[in-house]
Amino acid sequence: MDKTHILELNQAGLLAEVLGFETDEVAGQTEGSNVTTLSGREFIDFTGGIAVHACGHCHPAIVAAIQEQAAQVLHTSDTMRHAPQLELADFLRGKLADAGVENAAFVFMNSGSESNDAAAKLALKVTGRKKLVAFVGAFHGRTMLCSALSRSKSLHWQSLEPFLTPLRQHILHAPAPRCAGCTMDSPSCCSVGLEALFTTHGDDIAAVFFEAQQGEGGYVPRTPESGRRLRELCDQYGALLIADEIQAGMGRTGRWFAFEHLGVVPDIVVFGKAVGGGMPLAGIAARAELLARWTPGEHGTTFGGNPVSCAAGLAAVRLMEREGLVARAARLGAEVKARLGKRVGTHGVVDVRGNGFMLGIELRTPDGAPDYARLERVKDACRERDLLVLTCGAKLGDPHADCAVIRLIPPLNTPEDVLWAGIAVVESVLAGVE
Repeated sequence: MDKTHILELNQAGLLAEVLGFETDEVAGQTEGSNVTTLSGREFIDFTGGIAVHACGHCHPAIVAAIQEQAAQVLHTSDTMRHAPQLELADFLRGKLADAGVENAAFVFMNSGSESNDAAAKLALKVTGRKKLVAFVGAFHGRTMLCSALSRSKSLHWQSLEPFLTPLRQHILHAPAPRCAGCTMDSPSCCSVGLEALFTTHGDDIAAVFFEAQQGEGGYVPRTPESGRRLRELCDQYGALLIADEIQAGMGRTGRWFAFEHLGVVPDIVVFGKAVGGGMPLAGIAARAELLARWTPGEHGTTFGGNPVSCAAGLAAVRLMEREGLVARAARLGAEVKARLGKRVGTHGVVDVRGNGFMLGIELRTPDGAPDYARLERVKDACRERDLLVLTCGAKLGDPHADCAVIRLIPPLNTPEDVLWAGIAVVESVLAGVE
């Protein structure tokens, strides 16, 4: 690779800015929790490829699995099954059984958006109903249907509005399950709006999509009480419960699946991001008898469940199991949360929330408004000090849902010295950036 030529290409406007690159640098070498750019700059990465690199960048076991598989079976599509797909499904079936989802079968896709589309399609087929429910603050992807389901940032869907209007006749949004700043003194307050939707539309609701911990909406964990009420309502009205585990799943929150924190069992589980070990992979899981309601050919994919992606994913989840990375994320995440929690009430920090290595720091202005401007300054200042972080938070003009949040999603195997060095940067920046 000619570094000089690549750096020249980087200045040629070849890649559209709509993708929102966080830095003008070009990645040169990535390893573990570190990113070295072609210009020689080194970063600690607390973004994890947006929660993809549970095992860090370029883990040798994952790289070896990719190389070995690429030399054996590169692609089959739906022509025939292949070993990595079967072995990965078997591993995930075991983890889902531990979480209460029995006899799971799988449909592997490429991305979370495609997988949420598939989950909706299955729910509509199985129930014969016409409406779907999601939550304010939710983000389920960027396809047409997922854009209609999502309700975190209007920027994500505003240009599609003329086409989304007909879709939204079939989509209902319940209020965001948000405890920080809530004025209702009840553990069940998150369920009030949802109960109203079921009272009015219950016989026509096919499924409810939920995130046990919202991602783009501001890293808001759902309470166990609201999770149990969600399950009860779905059972009462005959609707399916769909857990979107794309960002929060695969050990990210200190459990293999984030819905385990709630003590509920969903009917359909949507997974992605970390399941591919850095390669494009996602899918849905449900009881085999539920998926059997689909007629062969009723749903499909060309590249979903690609052999190389499945081999990478299998290597990743086995590594997570072997090295106890899920329990490690729970333990260290609690320590990070406790340390950062001491900042609440200072420097505009109003809440530190989340589980495991999926933590959010919420910032507000002195008058209580989401401090989006300072949020960007904090992110930029972290980058100037060689720490990569991302932001999130609903931006809808909804005072109950809107929030400005720094999100911390380091690899689950981030060395402790690197982890605390990154946290020290966050603390210093919060104290120094107004």
